[in-house]
Amino acid sequence: MRRDARVSPTLANASPDEAAAGWTARLDQGPLSAGEQQALQQWLEQDIRHKGAFLRAKAIWHASGRLAALEGSKTPAIAHPTTLPVLPRRRFFAAAAAAAVLLAAPKRQGKANSLYTTSNAVSAPLGTAFGTITLDCYSRLKMGLESNRLVSGRCCVLGRTGMVMKAGNLIFVPQGRLLLSCTPTQVTATAISGTVRLRRHHSDEWWTLTSGAQITLSGDLPPEVRSLMPEELDAQNAWSLGRLEVHDESMASIASTFNRYNQRQLHVAPALANRRLTGVFSLNQPEAFATAARSILGARLNESPQTLLLY
Repeated sequence: MRRDARVSPTLANASPDEAAAGWTARLDQGPLSAGEQQALQQWLEQDIRHKGAFLRAKAIWHASGRLAALEGSKTPAIAHPTTLPVLPRRRFFAAAAAAAVLLAAPKRQGKANSLYTTSNAVSAPLGTAFGTITLDCYSRLKMGLESNRLVSGRCCVLGRTGMVMKAGNLIFVPQGRLLLSCTPTQVTATAISGTVRLRRHHSDEWWTLTSGAQITLSGDLPPEVRSLMPEELDAQNAWSLGRLEVHDESMASIASTFNRYNQRQLHVAPALANRRLTGVFSLNQPEAFATAARSILGARLNESPQTLLLY
């Protein structure tokens, strides 16, 4: 059978992550034919989520030391030891499809207009009549009958008609997936999918965000709006799916993120602090990350019940 006649990894009923895993596994076998290259390019252009899924799959394959060099790849290089353990194909597909996370029930205070708070864990989705809200770690949410207010921190909203979110002096009406963050001086909203309408309190001027758009408002200053690249969108949305996506990020920064989400703290020796990695990891499994980083960086790992030290 000619190479052009191979069945495309992009199956009609496959999710973006499953199709991306299939393409990545195919690339590991050798160069694509002209027909396969065209099919891959068409798949990447079909949906903004496809490129993000493809980047995630390549990152996982990179971390396992299995991906052959790709022509034109813009994925940042990572350091590899002379030998790396092989990640079995079945385990790779499972990792690419999803990263499991243990969800914590947020603490509820009061009854009407209940206040929910989280500590060092992502909350389980909070159900409302018009969708769900997932709280990031160290966040506070006030839930009411007609609207919900993000008091501080970050949340992911999966809303449909009737959902109303508030943060700062802003009102949001999401129909789709919305990331919302709030500090005393700034509110940032990112449309992951669908559309989000928003306005300032006591104002009749509405803005509309479409998928991939982000708006930041600070006080009464004019809003700052920008479009996110697919990899940025995936990285920002990763926490709500229990994942940590890093692209050429320092070990010190990665350790800081893990330490926000876990009781067991990850410490990095100064010699490794500026080493950089690319990959996709589970937020609530610092042990798995430490083991992978040890192999990738050729480092040593010292474990105790409370800490993980890479040196």
